[in-house]
Amino acid sequence: EHVLAETILAEKSVSELRLDLANAINSLPCQYREIVLLRDIQEFTIEEIVSVLGLSREAVKGRLHRARRLMREYLID
Repeated sequence: EHVLAETILAEKSVSELRLDLANAINSLPCQYREIVLLRDIQEFTIEEIVSVLGLSREAVKGRLHRARRLMREYLID
């Protein structure tokens, strides 16, 4: 599955990848989108996200993991 994803993504231009990534982020439910934007786009640490959102460390990490999995599924399909 990982090799397939790399092959699919390697065939796209940078502009196509940016658009696909934006669409993948926008497809996420709000609670997952917020975590991805804070961690992967704004580069907040897990502890900073915990502080900002008032969630437990485990909740933040769980949501981030789930969000990234959903994005991966979106990008591969």
